[in-house]
Amino acid sequence: MDFGLTPEQEKLKNIAKEFAEKELAPKARELDKNPVFPRDLLKRICELGIGVGAIIPKEYGGNAIGHLARILVNIEIAKASAFMGLALQTIPIGLWVLLHFGNEEQKKKYIPEVAKGEKIACLAATEPTGGSDIANVNTVAKKVGNNYVVNGSKVFITLAPESDVCLFTAKTEGGVSLFVVEKGTEGLTLGPADEREGLRAAKVGGIRFKDCKIPEENLVGKEGQGLRAALKGITEVGRPGNIAMAVGISEAVLERTLQFLKDRKLYGGKALAGLQGIQFTLADMYMEIEASKLLAYKVGWLLDQGKTGVEIGKEIAATKAYTSEVAKKVAFKAISLCGAYGTLPGFDLIRYLRDALETDASAGANNVCKMLLGKELTGIFSLGG
Repeated sequence: MDFGLTPEQEKLKNIAKEFAEKELAPKARELDKNPVFPRDLLKRICELGIGVGAIIPKEYGGNAIGHLARILVNIEIAKASAFMGLALQTIPIGLWVLLHFGNEEQKKKYIPEVAKGEKIACLAATEPTGGSDIANVNTVAKKVGNNYVVNGSKVFITLAPESDVCLFTAKTEGGVSLFVVEKGTEGLTLGPADEREGLRAAKVGGIRFKDCKIPEENLVGKEGQGLRAALKGITEVGRPGNIAMAVGISEAVLERTLQFLKDRKLYGGKALAGLQGIQFTLADMYMEIEASKLLAYKVGWLLDQGKTGVEIGKEIAATKAYTSEVAKKVAFKAISLCGAYGTLPGFDLIRYLRDALETDASAGANNVCKMLLGKELTGIFSLGG
C-alpha cells in the first residue's frame, strides 16, 4: 500500500476543499436551521467531477476518479457541510447497484442524469419491522401480467422526500428482488420528511406503496437477487461514504476547537491551548482522527484494487464503526474543552455533535457492524454471506 497520494488525487482533494470552504461552509449553519436541500450546490459539485458520479464510469456520465479519491473529496465536503457528505454517501448507492445488476437500458436511462446531479436517487431497503436486518422484507411485489403490483412501506430512507428515482427491495415469488421506480408513479408516495436532529438538510422520510403498478422491465437483475444487490451497494458505497463523512466531521471539530483554544486567553493572558491538561486531550483527539483517516484510506485503496464487499466486508464494517465512534467521541471532548462556548448553537460544535450522532445508524448501525464483524472473526458468519 502506497501512503502517498497521486497528483490527480491531490488535485481533486484541493478542488473539493476550495469548493467546500467557499460555497458550502458559509451556508451550512443556515441550512441546518432552515433545512432545504440545495440541489444547485449538488449539481455544482457534480460538474466539478467530484460528486455523485465519482466512481461511475464515464460512459454513463460519471467521472471514474476511484474509491480512494471519492473518500478524499467526501471528507473535505463533510468538513464544511456534513449533510452534503451524507448526500454524496447515499445517492451513489443506487447507481452502483444499477451498474452491477441493471441491464443496459436501465443503466442508460437512469444513471447519467443522477450522476450529473440533475436528478436524485435513493435506495430503500429499511422497513418498519427490520432496519439492519434488511432480509426482513414485508413489502410485496406480486406479478400480474406484464406488471408487478407493489404494496408495503419503507422507513428512514435518506433523501426519499427529494428523490426522482427510487430503487427498493420487495418480496416476490423468486425471493427478495430489487426494482426501480420513478417519482409520480401512481400508488407511490415519497416522504414526508421526518424530523431529525442532525444532517437536517439531507432529509429522511418514508416510502409507501399502495397497489403501485410497476412494469416488469423495472425489475433490476433477476428475481431473488435483491438482497445481494442492496448489500453490494451498502457495503461498497454506503459505508465508505459514511466513513468519509465521519472523518470529515472529526477533522472539522478538531480545527474549530484548536482555533478557539489558541484565541481564548485566561490565567494572566495565557492561551487555553497552552495548558498541559488540554494538550493531552487534544493529542488524544488527533491520534484517534489520524487512525480513522488511515483506516478510511485503506478501505478506498482496497476497493481500488478490485476487492469486493464480500472480500473486505470486515475491514469496511470495522472502519465504519470505528470512524463513527471517533466522530462522536471527539465532538463530546471538544464541547467539554470549550466550556460554555462549546454549547452555543452558533459555535458549531453542537451541530457537529448532532451530525456525528447520525453517523451511527447510517449504512448499518455501529453495533450491527460490530456484531457481524465478531461473527465473522469467530467463523460463525461471513459478511459476504
